[in-house]
Amino acid sequence: MVVRKFFTALAVSTALVLGTTGCSFTHDVTSLQEYAPSDGAQTVVDGVKALNVIYLTKHETTGTEVGAVIGSFVNTTTQPVQIRLQFTEDAANAADVISSQKREWVSDVIAPGAKYDLGYNENQALSAIILNERGVAAPGSIVSIWFAVNDGAGVELRVPALDGSLEQYAPLVANLGNADSPSAE
Repeated sequence: MVVRKFFTALAVSTALVLGTTGCSFTHDVTSLQEYAPSDGAQTVVDGVKALNVIYLTKHETTGTEVGAVIGSFVNTTTQPVQIRLQFTEDAANAADVISSQKREWVSDVIAPGAKYDLGYNENQALSAIILNERGVAAPGSIVSIWFAVNDGAGVELRVPALDGSLEQYAPLVANLGNADSPSAE
């Protein structure tokens, strides 16, 4: 009788412990999931990591908008690669654009294990006037940029638009006029 009560109590306590803690066995622990510890977007395509990709924008005193894409790209493959960024430039507020155009930018060759900075570490940003359906991509909005490696299929990278109101981006926004320009397709 005592043995039966002992095993009953043991079974009930085991079921209670496993029942109340079982959720951590079956669900992902949020603190172990990868995330972007920055303001920008990130993704991985064909072994190349796009890190902290941001669209910076500022309003010039002439009434025009100036913008640029910045980010870092790390080649984790064993082969040299080139990255391609594509986006659509709208003509709504651009003086030198007659109609919407698909723009493309191709990087220099990135060696295996190397990092390529766009707009960081004294490298120029990629200048672009990226507009959405409602006009210029204002700070706080999201713009779409297609990111591809070599001639592979690209993925959409939804990039936040920021301005110089954040202290860490103020020097980058101040130099937006010195950025590289993408080519039209």
